[in-house]
Amino acid sequence: MNLSDPVANMLTIIRNANMRGYRTAIFPYSSFKWKICKKLEENDFLLQCWFDEKNRNIKADIKYSNQNSHIHQIKKISKPSQHIHLKAKNLKKHCRNRGVYLISTSAGLLTHREALKKNQGGKVIFFIS
Repeated sequence: MNLSDPVANMLTIIRNANMRGYRTAIFPYSSFKWKICKKLEENDFLLQCWFDEKNRNIKADIKYSNQNSHIHQIKKISKPSQHIHLKAKNLKKHCRNRGVYLISTSAGLLTHREALKKNQGGKVIFFIS
């Protein structure tokens, strides 16, 4: 199966698992997706992630508290046909929601708060709340 946007596919798998009330989402491995999972784990959206070497998949446990998921919304911002880049000075103006924006910068994958602290701009990947 050829996918034009593997990150969007990963986010859709997580969103669908979350909406169905599943505890675990499974999707194909890539190093970028692994970094995204670790950032989501740091920001309390995922409980834990691990790499299944046999099937080359990432398994991610969605974090729940009192039967309610910590994930309410996932929205892909940059798409293959339209990349959204923001300079550091524009991040504060565009990233005002209560959730987390993940940004790919020259310093690596950062949340919008980390990018503001480091004064880094970059490609806005997606928003999660």
